[in-house]
Amino acid sequence: MSTTATSNSPTARISSRQPVKLFELEKFFAEISSRMESVSINLAINSYHSPVGRAEVVRFFADVRRRVELAEMRQRRIDKRRATRFNVLDLIEPDENKLSDILADLLDPKGKHGQGDLFLRLLFKQLSLGSDQKPTKDASVQREAPTHGIQKYRRRMDVFVQAGVLVAIENKVDSVDQIDQVKDYLEHLRYCTKGRRTQSVLIYLTPNGRAPRSLEPAPSTEAPADGQLHCWSYQRELRAWLQDCRRECAAQRIREFLSDLIAYIETEMQRSPENDTEEVAHEN
Repeated sequence: MSTTATSNSPTARISSRQPVKLFELEKFFAEISSRMESVSINLAINSYHSPVGRAEVVRFFADVRRRVELAEMRQRRIDKRRATRFNVLDLIEPDENKLSDILADLLDPKGKHGQGDLFLRLLFKQLSLGSDQKPTKDASVQREAPTHGIQKYRRRMDVFVQAGVLVAIENKVDSVDQIDQVKDYLEHLRYCTKGRRTQSVLIYLTPNGRAPRSLEPAPSTEAPADGQLHCWSYQRELRAWLQDCRRECAAQRIREFLSDLIAYIETEMQRSPENDTEEVAHEN
């Protein structure tokens, strides 16, 4: 959604190329909503008896313009100190691979965030994984981890965590599943835990939390029952985890980054199930 404005409009400084976000519109009209409501009622009452006068309309829009200008002045003063509209992720526009890089670094106890295994422990808590596992501080985190012990050994999982518990993350923002892709990942996890009392979890991460299309109907309904497959939404489960991370994080710089990431997810990861019509991709 975008907007344009004439040069003499109080909103002229809003670029036509800059998308207008819902929370910005709500803030934009917050100062005038009550005034609009009362004027609408008056106009409705007056129009029942007589036509609305031009002067009344002019006064209404003059009042709107004044309130908008005051709101803009207040916002400029706030942004000079807090830069509320700045989000580094809006400038970078990370793709699926970069988002996976971010997740891997947050989960890595040796990550640049400096919070040790805090974020990984919070993920385990959200997944309801047992507390008797190998300490998460010794966890290893790998990007593009190859599968092994299965027929399709060339599969590569976006993020793979080994911490007693095995956690794999398959990140699908707008890309499509390959044939049997998730089925192969589940088979790999079962192979890795065969004969051992080790839990394994596959997080299938999408904007709207859809189920993987590369699974046949039977495994798709059976896998979540044993806790192995978790279909996560950026908007719900991942955002909830990030909010926990932000709340527990000791570093202000990382809290600000997590705030930017959460805001980016809220605005850029909006997908409706009705529009999710992608098909399973064939491998080359």
